[in-house]
Amino acid sequence: MLPLSLRTAIAVSKSLSRRSISRPAKQCRRLLASSAATSTAPYEQALQPSEPVSDESQQATFASIKDAMSPGTFKAVTVRPFQFSHMTEVQQAVLGMLPDLALPHTLAQSPRDVMVRARTGTGKTLAFLVPAIEARLKMLQAAGRKALTDNGRVNDPALETRGKRVLAREEVGTLILTPTRELAIQIANEALNLTKHHPDFRVHVWIGATSRRTQMRDFMTGTRDIIVATPGRLRDLLESEPDVKRGLSHTHQVIFDEADTMLEIGFRDDIEAIMSYLPPTPQRQTFLFSATLSSKVREIAQKHLAAGHSYIDCIKGQDSPVHADIPQYHTVVPSASQQIPHILRTIAHDQLVNPGSSKVMLFLPTTKMTQLFTTIIKQFGRSLLPAGRETTVYEIHSKRPQSSRTRTSDMFRKDKSGASVLVSSDVSARGVDYPGVTRVIQVGIPATREQYIHRVGRTGRGSKEVKGRGDFVLLPWEVGFISWQLTDIPIKPITVAELKTQLATLAEKHDESPGHSLPLSLKTSRSSSFSTMNSIRFQTPYKPLLDEFDRLGSQIGSQLDVEAVRETFLSLIGYYFSKSTELRVSNNVILEGCRQWTTDALAQETPPYVSEMFLQRLGLEDRRTKQFGRGAKKFAPTRRQNVPSWDGRGVQKNKNREWTSKEYETGVRGKEADGYRTRRYDQDFRRPRQTASLH
Repeated sequence: MLPLSLRTAIAVSKSLSRRSISRPAKQCRRLLASSAATSTAPYEQALQPSEPVSDESQQATFASIKDAMSPGTFKAVTVRPFQFSHMTEVQQAVLGMLPDLALPHTLAQSPRDVMVRARTGTGKTLAFLVPAIEARLKMLQAAGRKALTDNGRVNDPALETRGKRVLAREEVGTLILTPTRELAIQIANEALNLTKHHPDFRVHVWIGATSRRTQMRDFMTGTRDIIVATPGRLRDLLESEPDVKRGLSHTHQVIFDEADTMLEIGFRDDIEAIMSYLPPTPQRQTFLFSATLSSKVREIAQKHLAAGHSYIDCIKGQDSPVHADIPQYHTVVPSASQQIPHILRTIAHDQLVNPGSSKVMLFLPTTKMTQLFTTIIKQFGRSLLPAGRETTVYEIHSKRPQSSRTRTSDMFRKDKSGASVLVSSDVSARGVDYPGVTRVIQVGIPATREQYIHRVGRTGRGSKEVKGRGDFVLLPWEVGFISWQLTDIPIKPITVAELKTQLATLAEKHDESPGHSLPLSLKTSRSSSFSTMNSIRFQTPYKPLLDEFDRLGSQIGSQLDVEAVRETFLSLIGYYFSKSTELRVSNNVILEGCRQWTTDALAQETPPYVSEMFLQRLGLEDRRTKQFGRGAKKFAPTRRQNVPSWDGRGVQKNKNREWTSKEYETGVRGKEADGYRTRRYDQDFRRPRQTASLH
């Protein structure tokens, strides 16, 4: 029986079946790497993989390492529930080090710590879980033998079992640290599947928004084989529960998954505090997995991994950190009024390109924007998308209860309706495995360059037939993110007009022969694993509906709640002000861009009111000096009038850019910028609060 805390965290109905967890995604493009990757050189010097091998039959099989795994683990991997035959690159590199990697430190002849650099979606979860399970089994066997030796016995099954049970109930086998709740639940699911044929194994999940009492009861009454935890909850338990502190003081193995993300979102102090409670190396074995090698990740590795640890690099030297076979496109919409129509066209494009298997993830920068766009997609998608009302729209963000997020994540993971969209904030950007995602659409800039990479990594997972695609939709003043942050990413431009043309061609082809491009299984099988096209009916003819996209502007404004627009506007200001460095624009430009977005994209008559005090709290305050009014020094060319201040930024070289000496003196299209930083700066620019009526 599963621990109650784990059942509570994972359950989407009354209980969780151990068989309901989805298979981890296979890497679409595999490379051969040395399976004996034990170089002691600094990890800046990466292992050099061989040339790509396209034929799966040439890849290493799990059968080749059968003798290095216990029968139960091997059966779970190759028979049920995973049914894997070939290893991915990272799996081959890590699992090829078995059985030595799973030896106790007293028997190991070389450092057992491993640092792995690998892209998302390459099967690395299985790569670290298998050694963790095998190491735990060896420790339990050693405890059983020790019990016999201490009592002068040679063969006493009952005594041997008691010895194993004592160790299993007192000492933690493996502690896995992960940045998010969703990823923790996913790892726990995979651990449950891998231990399916080890009936005495217990997996605990320690995450926030779940009952501490239940977590502690399971910990105290069951074995302590694997604990998957987020740093915040784990530190809280360590500092408040003596039994947790005592149990983790003998932890045999620690695994950092998505180490770069944990450090990016501010878990460094928590990690250091947690490590102070754990045994030192070499008694403690440490694995560190990361998609990027930032300076913070290197510091953690140097401090907590044993000297001479193995380093495995599954990302070739200068390769893009994103899967090379995932096509990526960016669109800078000419005006904010074209943003929402372009997003809906992109979803429609995916439904026509992948009829019967479309599965889209739409990422947005803030929770409020996620909520707003969910409403928009549901409201207008049912009349404009090819699948129309048959399109299933999911919503997930940090404001939803943990139980709701877990349920939504599980439903989208299992969704095979053939036309689904998950509108998400960054809670789904990293690590969470959603097989079959055909397209990732990012609206607005992500928090970091790495976050862009991890978002794109959600697509093209789980099947060689799903190639995936990434689309990046930006407003004109956001374009600097591409030219400054994504210089090494192979991202191609696609204009609004080009997408319109492609969509028109696909619609015409669909209208000529509805269903002509459906997978054969969907046309002929009544019991297809896709519950598609037998139930989903595309709108036909579809091409006449394309003109409706351009008329969205007149309809959106009346459908949106004014307060929801205001809250979204404020959330965007708070988010983008912290990103002005990445964008290479001033906060004044961001403020005006967000204001214009509410009137152009959301069809509001006036931008939401923002008080002077609120702007001052955000750093936009009166900075006039004693030289004010004496004339500006002509140290830089003044921008042309009637031209948005972001015009010419991004793709042009620095020498061709025009910078203004008075930031954003005038508004867009020559209008005054709502009294803020206007020509007559000394005027009373505090305007009365705007009132708006709900339509």
